[in-house]
Amino acid sequence: MSEEQIMIRDLARQIAEEKIVPVRAELDETGEFPWDIMKVLAQSDSWTFIPEEYGGLGKGCLELCVAIEELSRACLGVSTTYAANALGTYPYCFSAATTRRKNTFLTLQLGSDSWPSD
Repeated sequence: MSEEQIMIRDLARQIAEEKIVPVRAELDETGEFPWDIMKVLAQSDSWTFIPEEYGGLGKGCLELCVAIEELSRACLGVSTTYAANALGTYPYCFSAATTRRKNTFLTLQLGSDSWPSD
């Protein structure tokens, strides 16, 4: 793996261990959406595929899979939530949407306003 891929793996692993593992049983029992964890992921460099001009790392599917794999080790439910949001956003990165629309949508995916607190 490249240095950047190792950084992405280590960041996802750290988030998984610090934020997901302590609450995974509770999330499974309650079925609650992991808003706080999604906020942490949105504000970290884990949205690897979003182009650099919109605040992402501009990486590809491999880096996304590296992050998903690490999150899956902690909780499959959380990693599926992350993957679904990431993969739902992926086509938007390369769509025919206007630059203004892409800027609005993709930067929201990375910012605190993108994930409500409850």
